[in-house]
Amino acid sequence: MQVLERVSRDIGEDIGAKAVFQRHRGDGWQLVLPLAQPSLRAALRIQAALAATGSLATRIGIGVGPARIPDDGDLAAASGAAFHMAGDVLAGLARGTHLALPPIPGALGDAFAALMLFVDREAQGWNRTQGQALFEALRVQTPTQEEIAQKVGVTRQAVQSRLSGTALDALQETLWVYENRIDTIRDSL
Repeated sequence: MQVLERVSRDIGEDIGAKAVFQRHRGDGWQLVLPLAQPSLRAALRIQAALAATGSLATRIGIGVGPARIPDDGDLAAASGAAFHMAGDVLAGLARGTHLALPPIPGALGDAFAALMLFVDREAQGWNRTQGQALFEALRVQTPTQEEIAQKVGVTRQAVQSRLSGTALDALQETLWVYENRIDTIRDSL
């Protein structure tokens, strides 16, 4: 939970908006972002941060849509389509799946289902050092390999080696598509 809380603060700073994190029902947790666009990026950065620990994993169901959060910020008392959607996605995750979106109707939905399958399988294969590098590389403003190296405390060549087996270019393209189509997707849900 400490890793998730720290990462959630970093995600909020990265996207320039308040990210509300809260533990939920024992080992469950919730993260609310004020915008839908960075939701997949946030999920991937969370998966990367957990991979960097070498032993932690989590399941993430992304929900988009209206959300009502009480003034005291208690997510356990929050409501709205985004919460219901995320809960339904989590409840319906297939065995071995760690990351999913709600079903999206139409051809766009088929394309996103395929992309999410790729993204989920890719994230499940990240090792500790790849997770460290990807946590930085998946920021909104992609840092250079030199900047990542300074942050992680390794050489630029080590960062290049760590990122070479991560499909970073395909992940960034997937994020671009998601972030530029999420409004269309949200309206179809």
